[in-house]
This record gives sequence, C-alpha cells and structure tokens, in this order.
Amino acid sequence: MVSRRSNGEIAWSCDTCGDDGVIHGWERSPADVSELDDSDAEGDAITLLIARELFDVLRDALVLETACELLLARAEGSADGVILTGRTGTFEELVQFVASEANAATGRRRVRPLDKAWESLEAALANE
Repeated sequence: MVSRRSNGEIAWSCDTCGDDGVIHGWERSPADVSELDDSDAEGDAITLLIARELFDVLRDALVLETACELLLARAEGSADGVILTGRTGTFEELVQFVASEANAATGRRRVRPLDKAWESLEAALANE
C-alpha cells in the first residue's frame, strides 16, 4: 500500500510482510510522475482489478508512454490484487504495448509472463 502525505512524503507498507517506510526526496527524480498528464486520454473511465503478478510484469517489463505510465503509477493495492483506474483508451494502449513487448521478447521466461499479461488485460477489458 502506498500513499502520498500532505508534506510530499510517500508512505508505504507491505500487507504481506508488514514492512513499511517513508520515501523522501523523490521529487524531480526519474520516478517522479507528478507532472504527467493523461487528461487527453480517450474513452470512458474504468477500474480494473488485476493480479499482483500481472502488475509486477507490467511495471517491470515495459517502457510506456505517459498515459500508461501514469496508469501504473496510480495503482492501488488491495487484498484481492491491484486496482488500476483510467480511461479505456489508455488500457487499450497498454494492451498494445504488452503485445508488442511479447512479440519482441526472446526466451520463454520473458515471453510467458507477457503473454499471460496480455491475455489477462484483454479478458478484463472485455468484461468492462
């Protein structure tokens, strides 16, 4: 679980192991997405619940455009997985990035998680 405090600090805690902490000095670092804007994203606003393993694949494996990067940065943890909130156009763009990455990947260890991520996202969007 991650939250931003009013003073700009990022507080985090792990619901699995109980570890927690506070992040200072993140502003203007490569991880600072506070100035990213996805207001021009098309489609209806939707919320998808995805498995943590899928989120890890998306977060770790892809170089994304602004709207998709912001979609992942806004993710919220829950007991059932990870909640992503955005517009359908951004989710469709994310699906395309995953498919492209899977097609370019070599080796089963890299391709399998990407294929599974693509299938899961496609199924989740179809149910919306």
